[in-house]
Amino acid sequence: MHRQLNPLILSLSAILLCGCSSKINRTLSPPADTKWVNVEIKNPSPYTKPFPLEVKYISHQCLKKRVSGFDGSVITEPSYNAIQIPLQQQSGDIWQGKVARVGGGSCKWTLSAVTLGIEYIEATHLGKDLVLGTAVGVTLEFDDNKYRNQWLKSVEGNLHLSPKYYPYIKEKKIDKIENSVSLFGKDDFLSLRAKNLRKITYNPLIDESKITKLIGNEKKIKGVYPKIIYPDGSIAPERTLFPNFDKVDRMKVK
Repeated sequence: MHRQLNPLILSLSAILLCGCSSKINRTLSPPADTKWVNVEIKNPSPYTKPFPLEVKYISHQCLKKRVSGFDGSVITEPSYNAIQIPLQQQSGDIWQGKVARVGGGSCKWTLSAVTLGIEYIEATHLGKDLVLGTAVGVTLEFDDNKYRNQWLKSVEGNLHLSPKYYPYIKEKKIDKIENSVSLFGKDDFLSLRAKNLRKITYNPLIDESKITKLIGNEKKIKGVYPKIIYPDGSIAPERTLFPNFDKVDRMKVK
């Protein structure tokens, strides 16, 4: 798997290393009457594949303690439980899975967040010896963390998403670093606040007729920066860090 780990999982891993996480019972046991979130993903290309659902549960029953890095005080906070749920391929390009809103167990786990999306699994048609880069998708926040989620758009009921993505090839020259290919969109990972969400349908679109490239330098030279070259041959302003999705989306390429 060449996908870069989601920041959600990375931050969670750091949390689990703190305090008394080893004493927490992370066994899930959804009750019979739990509500489910159904996920359906339509794989847009034979060169991509949906990755397993990254699911995070939270417990306000089994608390953990950590030492503050600011003043050394002991902070008590909820525990988290990260799991992956494999998607099952149905007919054709449809993949499905479901997530329990209530994870149950002795810690009374409840759903905190779900991350889903797609990634390249093969890209020889786009170039030779390309390393498969990062994934794209959406993260849905379910717990009522006002500090983290207050600015997110809220969704409920049945959610249908059809984001568009384009290939982004990074050609790095210094130290013979391998070239990579990823997808990029308006939001590589869209974040939404979920309220009473029952079903998520994710139907991404990929347009490989427009390829954006980042061309690295042959060697380190002061004042010389990598260039982002758009599908029509135009070059992004110097020191541009990320390609402009709207520019690519509007672009007419022969």
